[in-house]
Amino acid sequence: MPSSTIRKALTLLGLATLILSTPGPVRPVRAGDAVAAEAPASEGHLLVLNKGENTLMVFDVPSHRLLSKVAVGEEPHEVVPAPDGRKAYVSNVRGRSVSVVDLERYRVLKTITSENLEYPHGMAVTPDGRWLLLTSEGSRRLVLIDARRDVIARTLTVSQKGSHMVALVDQGKRAFVTNRESDSVSLVGLPDLKVRRTIRLGPGPEGIAAAPNGRLVVIALQGSGQVALLDSASQEILARLPAGQTPIRVAFAPRSFTAFISNRGSDDVTVLDLLSRRVKATVRVGRRPGGIVTNAAGTRAYVCNNDSATVSVIAIPGFEVKEEIKAGAGPPARPGAGRGSRRPGA
Repeated sequence: MPSSTIRKALTLLGLATLILSTPGPVRPVRAGDAVAAEAPASEGHLLVLNKGENTLMVFDVPSHRLLSKVAVGEEPHEVVPAPDGRKAYVSNVRGRSVSVVDLERYRVLKTITSENLEYPHGMAVTPDGRWLLLTSEGSRRLVLIDARRDVIARTLTVSQKGSHMVALVDQGKRAFVTNRESDSVSLVGLPDLKVRRTIRLGPGPEGIAAAPNGRLVVIALQGSGQVALLDSASQEILARLPAGQTPIRVAFAPRSFTAFISNRGSDDVTVLDLLSRRVKATVRVGRRPGGIVTNAAGTRAYVCNNDSATVSVIAIPGFEVKEEIKAGAGPPARPGAGRGSRRPGA
């Protein structure tokens, strides 16, 4: 089934991704097994990275039961699923690799490595499942991976610094890549992997997401407490809208123009209506929120709280936290340990 769409060594949680995968074999309900009998039908899996434990946690949705922990590479930062929900890709910053995870058997199928991978980070898989675009921030490269064979097809050295996150439009034929150290976003053609244009945006662009119709792209500007609204066809900046302190990630509710922005500096989520260009709500969550996704029905948003080791579940509509999912613990702080510990907002 198609998928819908959590910086420092002490940070516990990475990007959360909600995927709608085909449920596994149904276990017969035994007499007295009240938990199994009362469990709601599965919508799919919530994927959460634990940077401290170097694991990918797989939760059932909506029961939020932990199904498995999969050991991946060192300091995993981002995770994206393949469109069919059978596997996921995890970028490992300190491991300088990408783990390919089997989501049916909960194991690593392959680890992609290359001398060109240095601080691998943001990723996106094309809707047809053919290509994976990856940023390699440390080597200032974009990396195109053949997602059928899980091998690197080609790389491109870029002029911009801090290429970090990726959003696809036009059925995966074009990608927008945020360059947080150059205060810009680049438009990249796929699969030829050519930079078509670079647009100056403002201080610290990082989180990025395309609206469900693909016509609008929202980019979080960490340094200004705003988001930039970009026309994906003309690449014109249409508006700058308010967010909280240090906005870091962006997600959309399906089939809507409602955007969710996690604000790492103010420990909250800004809910924006892009049609009216106004703030609908501000939702308090845990400490240092990061990755954010919604379920396919558009009834819940999930926010990873990096320093609380929890995932906040926000009701849609209503825009209030209904549940906190415990997502493990990590090691004590190790100031200055490794490249990831020195990069704000990673």
